[in-house]
Amino acid sequence: MVFLFTAIYFRLTGNEFEVEMALHRRHKEDPFETYDLKKKRPARRARRKLRSYFSSSFNGGKWVSVAVPVIAFALLVSVFVVKIVTDSKSVSDEKFRNENPVEMQENIGRIQRNIKALPEINDADPTQAAETEPVPETTLSTEKETESPAPNVVVMTPDETEGNAVKEYLYVASSVVNVRQNASTDSDLVGQLSFNQKVEKLGQKDDFIKIKAEDGLQGYVHKDLLSTELSEAIVPGMSMYVQVGQAYIRSGAGTTYDIIGFGFKGTPLTVVESGAEWSLVKTDTGLSGYMLNELFGTRQVERTRITMETNAVRYINYSVVYMREEATADSEQIGVLAMDDRVLQISTDGSWSKVEASDGLQGYVRNDLLRETAPVTPFATTNRNQYISVSVSNVRAEASTDSEVVGQARKDEQVLQIETDGTWSRIRTSAGVEGYVLNEFLTGVVPVPPSSGSSTTPAETTPPPSNSSFRDISGTVYVKASAANLRSEPNTSSLIVDTLYYGASLQRISTNDIWTKVKTGNGQIGFMDNSLFQTEVIESTPPQATSQGQQVVEYAKQLLGVPYVYAGASANGVDCSGLTKYVYGRMGVYLYHGSNSQARSNYQSISFSTSNYEATLLPGDLVFFNNVYTSPNSNYTHVGIYVGNGQMIHSPQPGQTVRYESLYDRNAYSPVRLVKRIF
Repeated sequence: MVFLFTAIYFRLTGNEFEVEMALHRRHKEDPFETYDLKKKRPARRARRKLRSYFSSSFNGGKWVSVAVPVIAFALLVSVFVVKIVTDSKSVSDEKFRNENPVEMQENIGRIQRNIKALPEINDADPTQAAETEPVPETTLSTEKETESPAPNVVVMTPDETEGNAVKEYLYVASSVVNVRQNASTDSDLVGQLSFNQKVEKLGQKDDFIKIKAEDGLQGYVHKDLLSTELSEAIVPGMSMYVQVGQAYIRSGAGTTYDIIGFGFKGTPLTVVESGAEWSLVKTDTGLSGYMLNELFGTRQVERTRITMETNAVRYINYSVVYMREEATADSEQIGVLAMDDRVLQISTDGSWSKVEASDGLQGYVRNDLLRETAPVTPFATTNRNQYISVSVSNVRAEASTDSEVVGQARKDEQVLQIETDGTWSRIRTSAGVEGYVLNEFLTGVVPVPPSSGSSTTPAETTPPPSNSSFRDISGTVYVKASAANLRSEPNTSSLIVDTLYYGASLQRISTNDIWTKVKTGNGQIGFMDNSLFQTEVIESTPPQATSQGQQVVEYAKQLLGVPYVYAGASANGVDCSGLTKYVYGRMGVYLYHGSNSQARSNYQSISFSTSNYEATLLPGDLVFFNNVYTSPNSNYTHVGIYVGNGQMIHSPQPGQTVRYESLYDRNAYSPVRLVKRIF
């Protein structure tokens, strides 16, 4: 505003200026002079002149003359304000942040040179206080202020400011680095560091750098083992984490190898062996395998999932696998599984799977011990006659329904079964064609020849005469054919309930001229053609054991004394079906692990009498049992190997060992219900 009024006064005319100056001098001579209106006229004329200066005749030149000083004044004030703020910020930075120790030290020096010695603070003199001002009332607050010590002036030196310098960090450049107590390789070890671990540099002595790790570990490390940059190399021993949603773990270094597991995002890994593209890693739960390098890294990320439900069929891929209570190798063993056993995979975490065995037992198995593909069952040599049980059966080049058809066989045609795997059989027809047919199209029952005088239809399918109604009958009859079908209804089109063999005894219930309703020794009831049995007792010669059956018995004897192990199927421990699976496996025959599964196989069923097992059973036959209170054809719960003289070798129950037992001793509570012959 000073500049504004200065400019205005310079714009006044000479006379006006002189008038003003005269008034100023007059006022100076007599400040208390009172003017009347007439005496003020010169001043009033000056004011009118000033008002006219800002009147409507105020042209552009006058505006410029006024605006320029105003703008200059505003700019000058702005410069002062900016200067004050900048100096204040600079002083604050020097005082508190210490970003430039050298400049700060110079400022401290300047302050020290400009400040004199601080005056001593003495107690106030009461007399002097009374002369200058009233003595205030004594309060607690004034006492505290009087007693407070004088402020200390802290002057920082270069040595004292060293701790405020920027920290220097280094990274471990080797897989494992020793930290020593002193700067020498002969010094004691105080700890170890891993690859890429971050440490703080505290100092250096010769070729050794003093470091401090994040966990507080301090010591000396050779300078060649440290780097200023974080390495991207992969070395054994590194801790890694899966960086993608799900990363496969394979049995070898390539996508052509089997998948043995996987890791979810965030799964911890340890590098066992490093490679250019693939590395051998180990998960935190113990699964080892190969993973593509780009799928994992050092950045620790949050683990996205723990388990994944699968409900898929898997097969054991190792000779003996222990089922554990928890998903860890240190967990308790609760069962044993054998090669090719079928299990249900309930869920998996990528390294371990929760599975359910065929008997319902649930536990955990490591993923690399499982596979997806079903076992290839070996073919067992049979060399026996079989008969086609369907109208027409295709004979194929391979054991597959997709294979080429090389021939056909008609119903009741006799074929030679060369070998079988339980599902398919390799046969040779009467025409000399060799190939494969499904076992469900074969039967061991000899077809009944048609009655004489009939050209196309068997006699038993002819409707019975009116006087052929069934009448009650009793007595024992004996099968006189090599094999005879027991049917659910009195006709050849009905379901075959069982197959009975030469010499088998039957109890008659009712009969007519063509069919008889009978009951077998194991409780089966059905109808049999009257031409297939006789009332006279058949003195059959005991069957002769085969060399293969005898070999089965010898293998079974080698397991006498072996403890019962649930789901076991090895020389270290077996359960009942594990015993038969192991023994026949040594003969090249694959059996499912489970007594009921073995009973449902397509091997030949043998007729027997619980009062005379020796009459029809051969060494090596499989004998099956179930609860005495259930029907004979229900779920089979136990199996043993017949060894002759009415005895079997079996693995009874937990807490016992493999031993002999008489079949006759079991008749009272668990008689034999089924016999299967493989050799």
